[in-house]
Amino acid sequence: MFLLFLAGMLFGLPKITVIAPIFAGSNPEIQALNDEAKRVFNNYRNLMETELDFLPSTVHNLARAFANTSVFSSDGASQRGYEGFKAFSLTFGFMGALQFPSNFPILNEIKNVITSDEGEMGFDFIKDDLDIGLGFDVQALNAQLGINTSKFLLEGLYLGFKFSMYDTNRIKIMPLPDVSFKTMSFGINTSYQLIRQKRSLLGLLVWRGINLGTGFIWQNTSLELTPALPIDQDLKNVTIPITGITGINEISMPLKDVFKMGFKTTTYIIPVEAMTSMRLLGFLNLALGAGVDVAFGSSNIIANGSLNVNVDDIRGLPKDGSVRMDRLPVMEFSMEGNSAPNLFNLKAIGAVGFNLGPFIIDIPFTYYFLENGYSLGFTLGLTL
Repeated sequence: MFLLFLAGMLFGLPKITVIAPIFAGSNPEIQALNDEAKRVFNNYRNLMETELDFLPSTVHNLARAFANTSVFSSDGASQRGYEGFKAFSLTFGFMGALQFPSNFPILNEIKNVITSDEGEMGFDFIKDDLDIGLGFDVQALNAQLGINTSKFLLEGLYLGFKFSMYDTNRIKIMPLPDVSFKTMSFGINTSYQLIRQKRSLLGLLVWRGINLGTGFIWQNTSLELTPALPIDQDLKNVTIPITGITGINEISMPLKDVFKMGFKTTTYIIPVEAMTSMRLLGFLNLALGAGVDVAFGSSNIIANGSLNVNVDDIRGLPKDGSVRMDRLPVMEFSMEGNSAPNLFNLKAIGAVGFNLGPFIIDIPFTYYFLENGYSLGFTLGLTL
């Protein structure tokens, strides 16, 4: 049951559909054969349900973690901490995010088993301990155009227009078989320089003042895996024993699995931030700030699979045609969990970078207090 075991661990209690095949033909024992097929496939369904009984009935926390990390990764190609440019700034970058639970109950269970002479670990604990707040998101390719509106709109106001798109089916930076990963986001950011920047020590120290920022970002991420997973021997073949039909003892049906799992996340984010930064020695840039991301949306974790029978692979049917396959069996399972992100996501913001003339190299990072969340990025850019 390895295939269903892995899928169930990730996605919760499955919905299982098993429908027995129907045989037809001139043989007088057709009805008895169909009754036996129903019995065999009912047992097959019971086997699946028994094997998966230990699985959690919900993955709310897991789905929420993926929704949260979509929020955490939304500031790719960040320009925060570099306000003060005269005309515009163009940046490109990467941003990844992780929500890491402060406690792994499963690891504690394993530890207790190891340290106890009488300990024995079964699957009972999984129902309560597997639905943990662990998630990730990656915005691989981001671009942002920042504009200083001082000359035509408002002194000290900066506008940023952000766009991100990545698709492993089109851009194969890291070719991975059986993996489809897609991201897209766009948004607008505004930053107002509440306190203007100040220079001292002949420009070797520049304090960029205090900036207040907000905006709106729409973001979508999807991951689909189509692994060729092995299944145990008890699920690789269904055998129907035959009595009363001359010349055959059983009908054998080899199975082939088709399996897809992944998640789809869509979030709407309103960041509210206060930032300050300074440039030391003419090139080293340090930024610090705090804020909150107000977020809406959802994340859906999905797994769908089937065990299929090819009519040409069926063995044991009489060669005289007195028994034929009238309807192939149906064996499907699906699992799903969904959740919205946290509405308010308090954060501490930092960045370390280099401002070499008009060029920017920056490493932004953020810590989210409520869910032990982290984001880390890398940005290259130009300011004029």
